[in-house]
Amino acid sequence: MRFPRRARLPLLVLVPALALSGCGLAAELEREADPARTSRPPSPDPSPTPSVPEAAAAPAAPEAPPADDPGAAEGCPASGFRARAGATDAAMGLRVGNVIVHNCGTKRLKLKGYPVLQVLDTEREPMETEVVEGTRRISMGPEDPGPSLLVLEPGMSARSTLAWRYWAVDPHTGSGLGAYLRVAPDGETRPQTVEVADGGLDVGEGVLGTTAWQYDISEAPPERS
Repeated sequence: MRFPRRARLPLLVLVPALALSGCGLAAELEREADPARTSRPPSPDPSPTPSVPEAAAAPAAPEAPPADDPGAAEGCPASGFRARAGATDAAMGLRVGNVIVHNCGTKRLKLKGYPVLQVLDTEREPMETEVVEGTRRISMGPEDPGPSLLVLEPGMSARSTLAWRYWAVDPHTGSGLGAYLRVAPDGETRPQTVEVADGGLDVGEGVLGTTAWQYDISEAPPERS
């Protein structure tokens, strides 16, 4: 015979109550059977298990740049350009060097005009060097082809040739030596500070001429359809 569903709830509630009453009755009967028995002290609570300290949270990983960010490639500046600079000696006091920007990002970049440069000394302080567009003020300087639009696919580079006349450098203090260049591919891109290889720029307070950006000779210009 089935009880109605509503009759089951009181039975379930009474089960723990009956169990508790049974335990109390058994204890009382045991005390009456042995009156001399002293009550045992309650057993001490087991020692609490020492809590294990939570492991230190691992530092959150840096968010990856958006996929369409030119600097999405690992280690590439947000501009998508990475710069480097070098200097070489030439005859009769003429010095020639170069600055190169590389498209280290993941999308096509456009470039036109001249680099934006500032010469820094060995302490990375700005020098009183005049940086000019073109090489006409540099005696026997290399020819400047003039600005043209360059399209740099990822992995391609552009180069600007630097030219200046020798300026005396103090061998003890390094005064007159440009050891670093602050480089930007144009006037809108954040500059990068790079060390000048091959001994630096002994340009002092002279004039540093620059050519317009050209495709790096080690790279072929992209084919245009």
